[in-house]
Amino acid sequence: MALGVEGAAMKITIQITVESNDGQLNVAQEVAHLDRGTLRPETLGLTLAEARSILAGIEQTVVEQQAAEFIAQQRACSHCGHERSCKGRHHIVFRTPFGKLRLESPRLYHCQCESDDRTSFSPLAELLQERSSPELIYLETKFAALVSYGLTVELLKEVLPISQDLSTTTIRQRVRQTAQRLEDGLGEEQDIFIGGCQRDWDQLPDPAAPLIVGIDGGYVHAKDQRSRAEGWFEVIVGKSMSQDGESSKCFGFVNRYDSKPKRRLFEILKSQGMQMRRHGPRSPNVPEPAGRASSGLVPHFDEADGNESASQKHRH
Repeated sequence: MALGVEGAAMKITIQITVESNDGQLNVAQEVAHLDRGTLRPETLGLTLAEARSILAGIEQTVVEQQAAEFIAQQRACSHCGHERSCKGRHHIVFRTPFGKLRLESPRLYHCQCESDDRTSFSPLAELLQERSSPELIYLETKFAALVSYGLTVELLKEVLPISQDLSTTTIRQRVRQTAQRLEDGLGEEQDIFIGGCQRDWDQLPDPAAPLIVGIDGGYVHAKDQRSRAEGWFEVIVGKSMSQDGESSKCFGFVNRYDSKPKRRLFEILKSQGMQMRRHGPRSPNVPEPAGRASSGLVPHFDEADGNESASQKHRH
């Protein structure tokens, strides 16, 4: 960063340099140029627009260098070392939290030692099949789960140098894709999720703290419901937390529509350290439960009067 001061004026130039492993300077590119006059509250530091512009400029330079190095590595055949010939060049679009990037993506012919056919491939396009960075997908789905799609778009545009073509349709599609990916990774539904035997369970360490699960449900009716037998659905929601309050997770599903409700709840509890109930000596920090549900989950009872906690008054 270079500074030049002339009286009350200040000129700031921000540059980014890229060096090779041997210390050779490959790129020196100007990212931003700022002018500052007399110090005032609104001129102290960076404005939001300046910060977005600087981030976008830095990332564009970094990504271009990363892509160029990757393509240079792919030009050489991994088997014989001969240079692959280039069929043509085109551009691909890759989206990140800091902007929409256009990257040159050449098509290379496969080496003759790999295949007799003169087929071509695009190394960069094959590497970036998703065309959106994991961090952008994370931000889009995280905020879309908290607020409306419209507010998510406005928030991301306000604080990040994301292009103006981001829309609620894009957010909706991203959420659906992420949800489908998570759904595909969910195991099969089972009637009972008790595995192993008592000997295996006795080898398990004592859990850090009991898990408390609260479940509630409600009915959502259509505006123009013609009969009580149609135009409605039941939503089951809940929250699981450790007794010490250090970790908690929420879950929900639509009854009679979700085909894996037990598996969904089981995976959430398992990720929080749930394990099969042990018999025999227990840790003094873990109270002995007063009952056990048929699903293998242990309901929580209030220690004061032995009544079932209100958070556990749910259907099994």
